[in-house]
Amino acid sequence: REGFEVAVYSLEAVVAMGEQDAERELHRLVAAAAYHLGRFSARAYSLLHRDIAGANLSLVEASLAKLMLRDLDGLARDVEDWFREGADTDESLMGSLGEVGGDEEASPGNDRLVEVMNTVLQGNFMAAMGVAMLALERGEESLIEQAKSRLTLGLQAAAELSLVTQWWCHRLTIQLLDGLWDTSFHHVLPRMGPPGADTGEWVKLRRLFISSLYRRSKAEVELWPSQLDAASRVLEFDSNLVLSLPTSAGKTRIAEMCILACLAQGKRIVFVTPLRALSAQTEVGLRKTFNPLGKSVSSLYGSIGASGADVDALRTRDIVVATPEKLDFALRSDPSLLDDVGLVVLDEGHMIGLSEREVRYEAQIQRLLRRADAASRRVVCLSAILPEGDQLADFAAWLTNDKPDGLIKDSWRPTRLRFGEVDWKGKHAQLNITVGDEKPYIPKFFAEKKPTKGQAKKMFPSDQRELCLATAWRLVEDGQTVLVFCPERRSVLPYAKRIVDMHKRGHLTSVLDQPAEALATALTVGAEWFGENHVVLQCLRLGVAVHHGALPTPYRKEVERLLREGVLKVTISSPTLAQGLNLAATSLIFHGLTRASEPIDISEFRNVVGRAGRAYIDIEGLVLYPMFDRQPARRAQWKDFISSAKGREMESGLLRLLVTLLKRMQATLKTNNLEQLSEYVLGQGAWDFASAPGETSEDADEARATWRTHLMSLDTAIFSLLGDQEVEDEGIAAKLDELLASSLLKRRLERRSEAVRNA
Repeated sequence: REGFEVAVYSLEAVVAMGEQDAERELHRLVAAAAYHLGRFSARAYSLLHRDIAGANLSLVEASLAKLMLRDLDGLARDVEDWFREGADTDESLMGSLGEVGGDEEASPGNDRLVEVMNTVLQGNFMAAMGVAMLALERGEESLIEQAKSRLTLGLQAAAELSLVTQWWCHRLTIQLLDGLWDTSFHHVLPRMGPPGADTGEWVKLRRLFISSLYRRSKAEVELWPSQLDAASRVLEFDSNLVLSLPTSAGKTRIAEMCILACLAQGKRIVFVTPLRALSAQTEVGLRKTFNPLGKSVSSLYGSIGASGADVDALRTRDIVVATPEKLDFALRSDPSLLDDVGLVVLDEGHMIGLSEREVRYEAQIQRLLRRADAASRRVVCLSAILPEGDQLADFAAWLTNDKPDGLIKDSWRPTRLRFGEVDWKGKHAQLNITVGDEKPYIPKFFAEKKPTKGQAKKMFPSDQRELCLATAWRLVEDGQTVLVFCPERRSVLPYAKRIVDMHKRGHLTSVLDQPAEALATALTVGAEWFGENHVVLQCLRLGVAVHHGALPTPYRKEVERLLREGVLKVTISSPTLAQGLNLAATSLIFHGLTRASEPIDISEFRNVVGRAGRAYIDIEGLVLYPMFDRQPARRAQWKDFISSAKGREMESGLLRLLVTLLKRMQATLKTNNLEQLSEYVLGQGAWDFASAPGETSEDADEARATWRTHLMSLDTAIFSLLGDQEVEDEGIAAKLDELLASSLLKRRLERRSEAVRNA
């Protein structure tokens, strides 16, 4: 808390002093350090990284900044340059002291003496930095203690000499090194490997893993607060794990450490993701981490079915990324493919529900948990939107086989969120932001525009879509990157066409601030799929990404690369964004909150909102809802969404299917008598649809379509549970009972009344 108070006061001071004050950079440094001490290293980075090269910082201040920016290569060069120049050698210092003579007094107030002592403290600080970096590279705690001892000595000297800046830098660095070591991979990842692992293999892989992260351009040396609890459980391979962290709070890093432990046991890993686009992103990230360790990463996603290459990948690669469908097809082909797989990671593992795909996924997990060799395989489930209450408790108990502490849930995230609205007032837009109990606003965020090109006379913006675009371009003017979220995929291309049209009229300018050559590969790939003048490519030339799940994979990968590199400033995205895709921006704009005239699920809203605010770039993320009209219902809905803490519905899809089908049968019978209902159900061999009394033909047609869909989902689930096992007809019921033992369906039924359980 004290760190946050310092951060707040320092930030206020930075703002108050203005851009020209020489003290500004020191205040920014202290504010960043305060964030870092509060375990918000990503916010500290975000506060410092812009314009740091041209900042008016002393050598010690710049070194402290580079430590917080994780520019350890730059810091190492500074240390090397300092000692090469020899500014603090005995000869150099004695020469400077020898110049203090004549009528000058050799007192602490003497400018020459102060300058000499300042040089001595700088040398002491740089030596401490060199030792500290060696500690973070080698993982030797004794070196951290040596560095802190040097800094403590310098701190005392700075206090005696009243060298305030030196005192601050030494004091802050001591605290930073303490926090860095306590959360470092060296300290958190045990030196002894998991049970059953080759000790030598674990030591080698652990060293390579930590070293490769250390050597990245922005060195990754520590874990976030959201990751520490889960990191302590990485080696518990006899326990499954359910990890619930907000979007961008570091779930993937925990999965990587679990993968590391599994590799040390000589076993392979399957990483399951719900989308092909997410699978592609995950594959890229895992290759970046594990290829330097000499481990192979492959993928199973694409067209339906399992080819020989798919089966070969699943059998031979160290890490395989797969969609549930591809994994299911491969295992139907050969269930033994999982025999030497020691870890299954379920990314976006909350994907259970009433749809056929969700029901099939639940059945697939149940089959995985019921395998004869399940005890030799760990399951780790990752999600950002798990609910509170008994649904989550039952889900976690199901996946962890009732092991205690199987659920780790944390609300920490690296950036903070701000919500707001952009109200159209007829001639201008007003930006309203919610900050705690405060409601600050900008009365004239932007004004309407007249066309500057062409014959059109229509003012801009003229509707909801154009207001969203005007808001996005206004935010880009402030140096932000922007995501525009469309709840329906069919809205994405109309956005692209409107952007091109508004550019032709002079309302929207290009937001591309990099050489056109940066787009060359993406344009070439896109032209092969769309043709050179497709609206998607016209947007790309303006610096705008059009993104949805149906894009050709080669082109989508190029667009995602450009987004990661910061080339594109605006992204128009479909609901694919809500399914775990790793796209992020400073600001997120909602085009709307409904799909097919129905509100989107609150869990989808929360998942999308998590994309606002990029770790290590933004201190906060801004989530805006532009409103062209003045409908009270729209505003009330927005307030409900941002105030809701509800998670995703995690009811068993199998249970929901059964309840839905039984309710329909009950409506047909017009009775609550369980005996009559049982007789009807058991006599319906084909479970034929029957209209309910008094039902209109239109309602009956809709109910019939729903019935067929749900019945097909139930059939699929049953076949999936049975797998390829040979079961005699008369043994099917008993086999299903066996397979559903400890299932999510059974656990959720136990929460219901006796009457419901009997039904």
